Amino acid sequence: MANHHKVRVRVACIECNRVTNHDILHAEEIADNDEDSGIHWGTDYKTVQCCGCEAISFMTRSWNSEDTDPDNHPVITTTLYPSRTTRKPIENYYYLPDIVRAMYQETLTAMSNSAPILAAIGIRAVVEAVCRDKACVAGNLETNIDLLVVKGHLAADQADFLHLQRFMGNAAAHEIKPPRQTELAAAMNIAENLLTNLYTLPMLAEQMATSQEQLANRKSRLNKSKTPKP
Repeated sequence: MANHHKVRVRVACIECNRVTNHDILHAEEIADNDEDSGIHWGTDYKTVQCCGCEAISFMTRSWNSEDTDPDNHPVITTTLYPSRTTRKPIENYYYLPDIVRAMYQETLTAMSNSAPILAAIGIRAVVEAVCRDKACVAGNLETNIDLLVVKGHLAADQADFLHLQRFMGNAAAHEIKPPRQTELAAAMNIAENLLTNLYTLPMLAEQMATSQEQLANRKSRLNKSKTPKP
């Protein structure tokens, strides 16, 4: 009886967040060469599926004869799609206003695709979108952040964090200066805390209040139905 075991590779899984075995569902290889220079190159394209969570993704393995290790073996460059550095959105992000959510999702895309300058500009734009949504538009971003405090949307120490974030965004936008990865991650954490505190937590609290009111009404109806009629 023929053996139909699938070929497997070990790569990082997009869902499991660790290296796992993946079955290769489909594979194609494209190779070419330049006869004049003697340079040759190639790329393997593979559709893979995690053997654990069954998430499907795509990978490429590229090489060329000019890029070799000390033993003269070609250096293989493996790229996974979607990127395994993908940053997932905050919980309940769909509660964000349209303009804020759109800017936030674009910024997540930049962060997940190794575009630090665009990500830094995007984080700044997220804060600007929040200021617009909260009608705190009185001048430049510095003034608008302070206005969030005046209108009671932010505490003063929270505004200080946003100003630090603003400086990073200014450097990215005006000096074309990419931030360090740690700075970028910290700035995104600050922005996400802002979104959580201003939008998702109040919405969840409102839903809980509605549920409690509905529960109280239900108990009241039940008590009335149990009351003996005179």
